[in-house]
Amino acid sequence: MVKTEHGKRVFSRVGAVGLVAGLAVVGPLLESALGGGGRGWFVGMLLMVIAPSLVRAGGPRLHPLDPETFVPATYFLSSGYAPTLHLVLSRSFSLTQPETHAFQVAYLGAVGCALVCTAMSQPPAPPDERSPLAPTLIPRDWAVVAGGMIGVLLLGVWVAQTGVGRLLAASYVDTYQHEQGKGLLTAGWYLIQLAIVHCVARIADIRGAGERVPRLIYTALGVMLIVFLFNTMLGRRGPLLWVIASIGLCLHLSRVKVPRWWLAIGVAAIPIYAYTMEGYRAQLGEGAEAQLASAQAGLERIDNPFVIPELETVFGTLMIIVEQHPPILHYPGESWVNALLMQVPKPLWEDRPTSLSARYVWWMSPSFAREGGGYAFNMTAEGYLNLEYAGALLQVAVVAAVFFFGPLAACVGRVRDPLARALAACLGSFAYNQFRGELASVFKVSLAFLISVVVIHVASSLLLHLQERGRRAAPQGWRSRVRASSRGHGAEEAR
Repeated sequence: MVKTEHGKRVFSRVGAVGLVAGLAVVGPLLESALGGGGRGWFVGMLLMVIAPSLVRAGGPRLHPLDPETFVPATYFLSSGYAPTLHLVLSRSFSLTQPETHAFQVAYLGAVGCALVCTAMSQPPAPPDERSPLAPTLIPRDWAVVAGGMIGVLLLGVWVAQTGVGRLLAASYVDTYQHEQGKGLLTAGWYLIQLAIVHCVARIADIRGAGERVPRLIYTALGVMLIVFLFNTMLGRRGPLLWVIASIGLCLHLSRVKVPRWWLAIGVAAIPIYAYTMEGYRAQLGEGAEAQLASAQAGLERIDNPFVIPELETVFGTLMIIVEQHPPILHYPGESWVNALLMQVPKPLWEDRPTSLSARYVWWMSPSFAREGGGYAFNMTAEGYLNLEYAGALLQVAVVAAVFFFGPLAACVGRVRDPLARALAACLGSFAYNQFRGELASVFKVSLAFLISVVVIHVASSLLLHLQERGRRAAPQGWRSRVRASSRGHGAEEAR
């Protein structure tokens, strides 16, 4: 135990990591003592989810937007929620052998995530530390708005090429097929999301400094939010979740107190909105009454609101990988290598490696694959497929450290530039989605955000250069105008 500047006693990082490592043994011990059935993995999983919050660098706290709480919770949702629900709903309070085996692999991923979140935890920034940017309109703000508008332009080209009616009438799978080969255009969503969250960070900083927020920032934020909502009209629930999560995380990093009941309302509203949009899209062109009836029927078909189909599919994939070891890799670690190679644009490399999920669906159901269908993969399953148990723990730990927890923790330790906070919040918002995905997808999303940051930096540097050049030219231009005025005045006197 060590003391903070405020006299609070907290765990040292070494002690905290050692404690979490000790708690990780509880799961296997309980599983053996209770005779299997997944009960021990259930208790161990819950310990791994809450342990980073209890031994965090700033002292124990369970806040949904703290990185020590948020990242482990998103991993639990992606890999531990479904088996936990199966266990609770079972009559014997036990799982089948395949479910138990898959739950064990998911538990190892939770251990890797908990160890990383504990080791990289950072104490909060001092309360008097402020953003390094001035609380007024600066070239960076214009650059962010310009970046967001570039994103809108890219998406406008994609929508124009595909057709608005065709997109709105397409199924969920078809909307993604319309994006094939148009990755540069659809990357506009990431530019817009980053610009939205940066505007939120600037608003928080400016209001925190007691200054008035320029109207430009509010206007740009409203326009980009409206454009971003078009993505949800295509039947996609994820983008709405990501932008809400990234805004919440950014406000939290900016030390704005977000009431927990706001978060509760947001979490409850997303499923309702998602099912409403699904029912609306099922009856496109049939009139408002038919669309409303379809949405209502969709809500009534839900037998158990706690059963989330996509999470059931992801856990089912993990079970199949663990039990059947499908021969979709040629050597251990192949998908990790391919995850990097797949970042080369397809127009530049037609024969680039295929994704792990594409290989899986061709092995699982070739007929479904021919129709353009696919199955959601799983980060834990990919790690297990490469290096079995060690691979599951290693992949989840590395991904959490590099892409999700690490950037967020860096912004907790000190108040960073708003663009850094926005980038960390955007990456962190994808934690749930990417934990139930594969490594190639994480690289793709991260690369898109990094390119967006580069675009904003280049635009900001260009605007700053033009501004400084104008300032240097201003005195010379003023003297020239004075001399010209004097010569004109002297000529009039001579006449």
